[in-house]
Amino acid sequence: MVRGGREILRGASVTVSVRSRLAIVGENGRGKSTLLHALAGTLRPDAGSVTRVGTLGVAEQTLDAGPGQTVGSLVGEAIGASQRALTALDAAAEALALGSTGADDDYAAALETATVLDAWDAERRVDVALAALDAVTDRSRLLAELSVGQRYRVRLACVLGARYDMLLLDEPTNHLDAGSLDFLTASLREHPGGLALVSHDRTLLRDVAEEFLDLDPSVDGRPTLYAGGYDGWMSGRTAARERWVQAHEAQRAEHHRLAEAADAARDRLESAWRPDKGHGKHQRQSRAPGVVQAVKRRQADLEAHRISVPEPPAQLAFPDLAVRAGQPLVHCDGVTVAGRLRRPVDLRLAGGERLLVTGPNGAGKSTLLEVLAGGLAPDAGEVRRSSEARVALVGQEPPVWPARMLAHELYRDHAHRLLAAGTHSEEDLVPLGATGLLDAEARRTPVGALSAGQRSRLHLALRLAERPDLLLLDEPSNHLSTPVVDALTEALLVTRAAVVVATHDRQLLGDLAAWPRLELEGPDGG
Repeated sequence: MVRGGREILRGASVTVSVRSRLAIVGENGRGKSTLLHALAGTLRPDAGSVTRVGTLGVAEQTLDAGPGQTVGSLVGEAIGASQRALTALDAAAEALALGSTGADDDYAAALETATVLDAWDAERRVDVALAALDAVTDRSRLLAELSVGQRYRVRLACVLGARYDMLLLDEPTNHLDAGSLDFLTASLREHPGGLALVSHDRTLLRDVAEEFLDLDPSVDGRPTLYAGGYDGWMSGRTAARERWVQAHEAQRAEHHRLAEAADAARDRLESAWRPDKGHGKHQRQSRAPGVVQAVKRRQADLEAHRISVPEPPAQLAFPDLAVRAGQPLVHCDGVTVAGRLRRPVDLRLAGGERLLVTGPNGAGKSTLLEVLAGGLAPDAGEVRRSSEARVALVGQEPPVWPARMLAHELYRDHAHRLLAAGTHSEEDLVPLGATGLLDAEARRTPVGALSAGQRSRLHLALRLAERPDLLLLDEPSNHLSTPVVDALTEALLVTRAAVVVATHDRQLLGDLAAWPRLELEGPDGG
């Protein structure tokens, strides 16, 4: 499928059947939502076909609020099939009581339909889901009055509460708190029909998915289907990449061998045609025709050989951050920011130390990281930074960059500013390509044309290029694929730099559970 002049999905073949638990995964911009829309029938593929059987419940990332639409209209749409089934059952029962011809068969069919839908319990199931997802339950509320998150939770509750044959969910964990996430997981596990979901939530994927359709680059350019749950996906993906790398390296090595053989043959030819003076001159000239034929054969072999295996995508290569353990970096004493960071924070960070910052939305996690980075001055308290400390903040969203600037040009300008400021030398800087976060094509792409995942990779690469002593990461799993987040997590566990991470990501919280934790209070004191 082509979007914006760029092919984003090719050769996807998948079957979602009863009891399927399929996860559609991959970097942002790979076509996950596009494929989900094609499965739902809201988008026609450019080639191929999609066959649908049964009813579909679809929860997209956004929900437009049309004029006059209310919570009640969404609920009514979700349970409409159940209500119609009960109406048909009542009519069939009345006809049966009157002794109408064929009433027995009509009643049996209506009863079966209502039973399959569990129609009598449909409205209660939606009410339970609305409450469990902390969604608006007032049927009269206009959707236009609700926030994006509130609208999404209402839509998700309706989809989970209705008895659809197939569920298609796009990032269903967005806008959900811990209790809502538990309810979502249990609902998806218990759903009697099929399920296909797009998600970056590693905990949900591990708990629910049994098959994974991976849209990230593969050796043949097509999506890859893995069985065996989350662990099967990870091990299968790793093995596939190892085979890809080996095949590519073998072809490169063979091409290099053929090139050396051709060069050697040309050297022998040159020697044959330009023999040294003296004895053996005529003998060597007589061998020249054979050497010419050898050159032609070697050159033909070289030209016939093609590197057909594409270059494997680069992997994260975290730089060696040579920070002295215990080196004082940042001290915070009684820091607050009006309306954003309410409880005074006292903090000491030195080389090699770790800190996990947690708390509900609005507690001030991002604000604290901005204060530590020096981008925001506190309204009270004091922040002291070592004059030699390099502090790098990777925020939730990348900065706004010139859309037409190529990624490598953006890095070049960034490097020039660091050199001009005198904080870095040429030897300090990490080349953009050396981070493994952007491949050669992405480095030559205008920033405005990069996907959200690629922009997040570029943002991280720019910060790592600075070789920071203190690395501040605000929701680092946002917009990054699971393998990149896994690689980043492994690097954070062993780097010599000081690291502060603020996150809601359940898997990341578990992976960093041994770190010291700073729990910030929410706006309501919770």
